[in-house]
Amino acid sequence: MSTLKLTLSRGDPLQTDFLATDKVLYTSDTITYSLALHGSRAKTTVTRRDAIGGSIQVGFIEWPASHHDRPRVVIRTRSVKMTKTGLYTSPEKFQAQDGRIYEWQIRNSRAQLIPLHAGRGAGYVATLLQTSQGFLKVWDRASSASLFIPPEGLHILDDIVVTFVYFESQWRDRERHKARIGCLPALAT
Repeated sequence: MSTLKLTLSRGDPLQTDFLATDKVLYTSDTITYSLALHGSRAKTTVTRRDAIGGSIQVGFIEWPASHHDRPRVVIRTRSVKMTKTGLYTSPEKFQAQDGRIYEWQIRNSRAQLIPLHAGRGAGYVATLLQTSQGFLKVWDRASSASLFIPPEGLHILDDIVVTFVYFESQWRDRERHKARIGCLPALAT
């Protein structure tokens, strides 16, 4: 068994197809709902193509209206608790359907999923690679990104794709926020 390469068709993990050998394997689709007096909230649905070309919902993420509330992540019928493990960093861990704990981290400016408690030297079970790295990882039409999943991660593929969409979106939002704060002029006293 070899490493699976899922190429993202667009630069937004909330709205993209995940292609394996030029065929859509997964799709993420986000719909925003306006709420009177509360702003808006959104729901990202992740589907997988079945053998006959139909779509099966494998998970969803409910994005709350308030940025102080945590999004709700569901894979199949299982609610998945994403736990932030760094104070100023972005790692988040979760328990996959195999019962093991995994953690999404940013290493060398790329998202990587590693198994926790797997012993020293354990490799990643997913990593995102881009053909052109840029500030804030903003993809343009000339760059592409692919999620690589080695054989050790294929048994939790649905977990990987859904939590990747969540983690990458959260990380990008934090990076955009940091960039905005860094660009603000100091207040005159």
